[in-house]
Amino acid sequence: MRSRFNLRRSRFLLAVMLGALWPRPSPAASASGSELRPGEPAEIYVAPGRATTVQLQTQQKVAAISLASPVVTCQYDKALNQLEITPATRAEGAETNLNLRIGANVYILLVKVVSDVRAQFLRSFVLAGESSADEEAELAQVRPLAPADIDLVGVVKTIERAESDPVYRAAQPALRFEPLDRVYQWNGCLVTLAEAAQFLDRDLLVFRVQWANRTDQALYLDPSQYGLTIGGRRIPIIARYPPVPGAVIFPGQWELVYLAVQGYRLSRHNDWSLALPPEAEAVARLGGFSP
Repeated sequence: MRSRFNLRRSRFLLAVMLGALWPRPSPAASASGSELRPGEPAEIYVAPGRATTVQLQTQQKVAAISLASPVVTCQYDKALNQLEITPATRAEGAETNLNLRIGANVYILLVKVVSDVRAQFLRSFVLAGESSADEEAELAQVRPLAPADIDLVGVVKTIERAESDPVYRAAQPALRFEPLDRVYQWNGCLVTLAEAAQFLDRDLLVFRVQWANRTDQALYLDPSQYGLTIGGRRIPIIARYPPVPGAVIFPGQWELVYLAVQGYRLSRHNDWSLALPPEAEAVARLGGFSP
């Protein structure tokens, strides 16, 4: 029995450690989908002989454009609030940056010339922090789902691929990311509410929680013990991944947990906080749990 437990535990820990050590996307990759953040480059792939349209889904207009080099040409249509970007070279691998002054902020487009499937002919962006009427209307029309109707494993796979693959990210127009990076002390460990992913077409929010056991004790923190709050109000969690209860995290080991909220018409921009169990009820040692 112990050998089977150790084998299952080893496989789980290998997967967790690989997930924790897997390179996180750069700011460029994180902003390469449908959201622009001030000062964070968003990658755009253009192809020789083709035009790429960049739509800015905001009421604000571009006040100034700075092009670093003549690798591409750029035309701005103020009425449509969109850019037309065309490579001026056929040399694959050439790149430049395009800086857009919108309001008080500068947004950076990192334009790369490619001749493969990464080429993008249409990109649409919203500005970080803006909640468009279209987004709100979409949330209002989504019905609440039963827990059995949410494929959280599939959702997590979509999130992980979107964070590492800019082309796939661009093909997910309803997916938004919001870094949270809220850190909590728990039993001598740092537990981080790292990020929220929002699927607008499903009224679905998925939160990534990560922590490492930096103590010399085995710690017990079941996924069901995590909670989410907004302004002190508890928000029901409809699904958790991994769903297996009773995981004991040994010294030096990592754990990743995903928490899903659906059907409440809430935003990734809300003041989210992580709720953890009292420490005295969660500490465990090998050989038994302490009350």
